[in-house]
Amino acid sequence: MPSYLDWLADMGIDGAHPGGFELTKQILRKLNIDRATSVLDVGCGTGQTAAYIAKQYRADVAAIDLHPTMIAKAQQRFAALKVPVQLQRASVEALPFPAETFDLVLSESVLAFVSLKEALAEIRRVLKQGGTFIGIEACHQRLSAAEQQRIAAFYGFRQLLTPAEWKEALRQSGFRCRHFSYAAAAEAPPNAAPIMIAFPPTSEAERIWQTHQQLTAQFGDRLGYCLFWCEKPLSDALSQ
Repeated sequence: MPSYLDWLADMGIDGAHPGGFELTKQILRKLNIDRATSVLDVGCGTGQTAAYIAKQYRADVAAIDLHPTMIAKAQQRFAALKVPVQLQRASVEALPFPAETFDLVLSESVLAFVSLKEALAEIRRVLKQGGTFIGIEACHQRLSAAEQQRIAAFYGFRQLLTPAEWKEALRQSGFRCRHFSYAAAAEAPPNAAPIMIAFPPTSEAERIWQTHQQLTAQFGDRLGYCLFWCEKPLSDALSQ
């Protein structure tokens, strides 16, 4: 039975992370990205964000994903747009890069699906001292344990954290947060482009989409996303 991530990959859906691609572009405009900036997009999916950064800012962009279909579609995108993104199939839990390689690491709806402690340690490891870590990740407020379990089972989450739990996880992993905010799915910005889907002839794909819509409608006031802008301190006391 295909998972939610399999469905996203097969459909080639862009901007499925909370807040959508418009939120991503708003954040990028606030960063000082240029040709000298080294960027890593972890869990890049079909490559929408990585391609945009490479084309818009001419930055030195690398991207990783573990899902083979996502990798294939990202390769097709980068080739079609002729953008020099360095794409590798890899896990955020074991990044194939030397320590202190990147000025900026981006994570969009990735960390709920992996071992959070290992992923944050790897992101911190590959960031240069003083580097920036931007995350847009699933988050909740006031969901019961049973509700969390139901949502996690459908999406394949390994954890679903509250804002306080996210802040503590980031602090314990050695990051300093410059900005942290939470928004419920029901408060999604109106300029976020809707996902338009033409279903393939499978009942399973339609079932996954309908369940996603039902969960969003039912829990949209308590399930949403957190946005964090963190830094790896210049005087990083944690061992590499």
